[in-house]
Amino acid sequence: MHYGSPLVDEMIAMMFTHPNLYVDVPCNNWSFPRAQFHDALKRMVDAGFIKRIMFGSDQMYWPGAIGEAIKSIETAPFLDDSQKRDILDNNAARFLRLSDAEIAKDHRQ
Repeated sequence: MHYGSPLVDEMIAMMFTHPNLYVDVPCNNWSFPRAQFHDALKRMVDAGFIKRIMFGSDQMYWPGAIGEAIKSIETAPFLDDSQKRDILDNNAARFLRLSDAEIAKDHRQ
């Protein structure tokens, strides 16, 4: 949860040790300074874990934070479009074992 922030190095070590461990990036993606969040995210991506990072907003009271959270992924200069889609969508779908039909239904909405 929250990629173990501020213990990013420790989280990376745990992800090396536990291949089924995924992280999410909520709260930090909108509440931290963008450069700080991007630095931590880039460290996890550079360590080879792009397929195990999931989006989250951790938002229950301020809906505007969801847009800011998405923007924090979309503006990461070190991510390509495929990596952004993995974080925002594909990794969670795989983690949740959604069927192609379930994914397609969600994308139509």
